[in-house]
Order: sequence, then structure tokens, then C-alpha cells
Amino acid sequence: MVALKARKRETAQKVWIVDLINGPFTAAEGWNPSTVQVNGRTVARASILATIVAKFASEDGNYASITMDDGTETIRSKAFGPDVAKFAAARPGALVRFIGKVKEYNSERYMKPEIVHEVTDPNWVIVQKLELSPPAAESPAPEDTKSNVPEHVAENAIKEEDLGVQAKILGLIRTMASADGADMDLVMEKSQMESEDAKNIIIGLLKAGEVYEPRKGKLKVLD
Repeated sequence: MVALKARKRETAQKVWIVDLINGPFTAAEGWNPSTVQVNGRTVARASILATIVAKFASEDGNYASITMDDGTETIRSKAFGPDVAKFAAARPGALVRFIGKVKEYNSERYMKPEIVHEVTDPNWVIVQKLELSPPAAESPAPEDTKSNVPEHVAENAIKEEDLGVQAKILGLIRTMASADGADMDLVMEKSQMESEDAKNIIIGLLKAGEVYEPRKGKLKVLD
């Protein structure tokens, strides 16, 4: 019997959010991690200290997101299916140590959550500033990026985009289904999402009863 070689887990590296957003991004295939170049370092798993400024959860409990701000930039973390539970205790206004993988979809740089731990001692913000070099990348001045779109309109647009991800998967299953259903692997591939994220969405849809498996590896929408 051939022994399977254990995959080495990447070390989580402390970084500024602005460097995750603006650093050169390399997408990876399959289960290999995508990476961002920050100050000569290759970052696959990032550790950030930031304040949660917004939180959203879908009504069916299959999707949630939080937006974090560390004073240099903001970034969203998206959770699908089982990962939604990682945001259970997350609350706007809380300072958190967040560890996760860097992802990119539809031109948005975001993070997949692994650990979200609330930090009660604000002195850790000072410690982080001493530990890290100044940000390698700088965002444009606020005057250059200020939007005229009302805040509530922007928030609704984000929610519609997030819920649209589930609708996209459902649409693919409908259009790709043959007599015995749509092939799960092909649905994940056609979604153009990270394979793990697409799989978690499908798991959530299965749990919610939106889709079912007529046989292993095949999917059908429960209309």
C-alpha cells in the first residue's frame, strides 16, 4: 500500500490588509493555496489584527461575511456552508485576530476564514505596529476614492452579490442536469469559484433541501 504524503500547512504570516489587497496575486489550481507577494514574502495564509466593521448572514444560514478594517484598508471574509459557524461570535466593533487564506473572485480580493478570535486588550494594536514594517503598498487618498453612492445602497448591492453566488450554482445545476442529474465536479468547475468554496455552497444547498443527489456525484434542483 502506498502511503499518502501529508500536505505541509503554510505558516500564517502577519500582514497589513492593504498589502493583501494590492500585492501581486497568484491563483493556484486544485487544493494548492493561492498566494500574495508582500515585502518579498509569499503569503498563502495571513494573520491580521483588525476591527469588524460589518457583518452579513443569509437567511438560510448557508452564507455569511464580515468586513474588517486594520487602519490601512478593509477586506471581506466570506464563509460558505459549514464555515459559517466560524462567524457565530463575530460582532461589528470587535477587535479580532483573524487567520485565513487569501482568495480572489470577480476581481475582489477576500479571505477564507480559519480562525476568528476576539482580542480584548487594545494594546495588541501597538504591538502589531512595532512588529510589522510600514505597509509596502498604499491605498489612494480618501479624497480620490470617496464614493457618491449612499451607504445603504452599497450594502444592499453587496448582499445581492453574495446571495447571487448561490443562485449561480443553482442555475448551473438546472442547465447542466441530464436525466440522472448534473455532475458535481463539472458544476464546481463551471462556477469559476475556488473549488473548496463551490463545494461548501453545494453542501449548504443540500442541507437546505434546495438540491439533492439522485446518485453519488450527481445533483438535481428540488423544484
